[in-house]
Parts: sequence; structure tokens; C-alpha cells
Amino acid sequence: MKIYKLCESSTGCVWNFIVYTGKDNIYGQRHPGEKTSLRIVLEVVHELLDRSYCLYLDNWYIIPNLVDILCTRKTDVVGTMRKNRKEFPGFVKRARLKKRETVAAFRKKQMIMKWKDKMDVVLVRTFHDDSMENVTTRQGVIQISSVVLDDNKNMGRVARNDGQLQSYKLARERLKKCYQKMFRYLLDVVCLNEFIIYKKKGGSISRLDFLLTLAESLSSMVE
Repeated sequence: MKIYKLCESSTGCVWNFIVYTGKDNIYGQRHPGEKTSLRIVLEVVHELLDRSYCLYLDNWYIIPNLVDILCTRKTDVVGTMRKNRKEFPGFVKRARLKKRETVAAFRKKQMIMKWKDKMDVVLVRTFHDDSMENVTTRQGVIQISSVVLDDNKNMGRVARNDGQLQSYKLARERLKKCYQKMFRYLLDVVCLNEFIIYKKKGGSISRLDFLLTLAESLSSMVE
């Protein structure tokens, strides 16, 4: 199964998702003329547009055109971008940097910055600037781009959600019928979301105890 998910950045709670159903899958009918990656993003975040949220996106989704569209809908963007994207600034692509050096290009709210660590990293951000911050490491105090720190802090919640779902999951790899697997997967997502909300409200029991209590409650309702 392939599922495109939008998760809350601090907890990994699933807010919305789209299920891939094949090549004929229609994504984002509100934007039929755009590329698939762009339509997926606009569709999954549609209810959050114009509400001043910030999206942290994987590099498969980020293109300058999408970032411009989101900015017009009062939505900020942070993430990494591939160098082969159209409209990628040529002087940024060609710049040869030493370790910890940066080069950036600006267009309206959008900043495209290349930062050199062990290798070149291209980042996009629609707020703040190309400033650096002091970070204490084992090697001492070093300067790291504020964009990199922000992206590292908030990105990866979808991966975190996927990892959490691997524990105590109902879905099984060997299920032959896809609708059975999908039903169990969605049940796993609902249970994890409920546990996350429970912990945010001050709950103290473990996830396993939470699931056992939930199962007992549902069983008593059936009886």
C-alpha cells in the first residue's frame, strides 16, 4: 500500500491522508493542470490553507511553483529540494562551497539555500533568512544554518508515525486481500491517534495498556 500522509509535526498524529489506488488515481481535482506531486500536497492540506500553518515537506514534493502557490494561500514551507528542479537558481547550483558555507537566492518570500556539510544540502524556507546559529557539539561550538536546525527539528514525523505503527499493529504483510489490510491499517492509525491525544491530555499508562483497555471496552460493548 502507498499512502500520502500529513502528520502534526510535534507528535506524529495523522491529520489527513490519501490512499494510492493505481495509475488512474485522481489526485487533487481542485488543481487538474498541475503535476502529481503538487496536486497531492494541495489536496492533503486543503482544509489548512489560508490559516497560517507551516508545512515541512520531503524533497519529492518541493518545487518552486508549489512554494509560491502555498505562500499565496498564507502557508509557509520548509524542506529540502532536489537540484534538478525547474527554476532552480543557476548560481546556487554552480557554487562550490567549503564546509559550513552557504549561498542563497531569494524570490518574494521564498529562499533557496545551499549549505555545505559533508555534502551539499539544498533547503527551502519562506520565513526568516540565511542566518547561522551556534550549536555545541563534541567537536566544540560550530555554526549551523537556522534552516537546517528547523528542518531537523520538525521534519520526519511521517516516518516517526510509520515507526510507531509497527508496534502492536493489526495489519499483517501476508494478508492477501487488500481491503482487509487497509481496514486493519486504518484501525491502527485511529488507535495511535487516540493514544497520542490521550498522552497530550495528561494520560500516564503505556501504549500497550491503553490498547488492552480499549480492546476490553470495545469487547464489552459488543457483548
